[in-house]
Amino acid sequence: MSTARFMIERLRRLLAWRRYAAIVAEAAREALGEVEVYVIGGAAEGRLTALSDLDVLLVLPWEPRPEEHGRISRMVYEKAVEKGLPWDYPLNLHIAGPESRREYERLAKRMIRIL
Repeated sequence: MSTARFMIERLRRLLAWRRYAAIVAEAAREALGEVEVYVIGGAAEGRLTALSDLDVLLVLPWEPRPEEHGRISRMVYEKAVEKGLPWDYPLNLHIAGPESRREYERLAKRMIRIL
């Protein structure tokens, strides 16, 4: 596949972010229980490009330790792939609790809650 064709396909998949965000939200709730899920970044702000990724913020009811972030991300990602997320989808999971959520709220221009 040519680079141009690859980038067009990547952007096409990114523009379907609502579908993939819903899969991630369902996977997060199955893996973690009570969790709020938001899309932030380029998708939420309407500025996706072929070089973007989908930024998804998972807000847990507790403040996760930094060393837990990788394990939590891996659990959610693996479950999302089982549910239909392409294994190579450009996804960036952000993990937060009640305190660290405030920093995302302060910095994000827009947060879209995924129900």
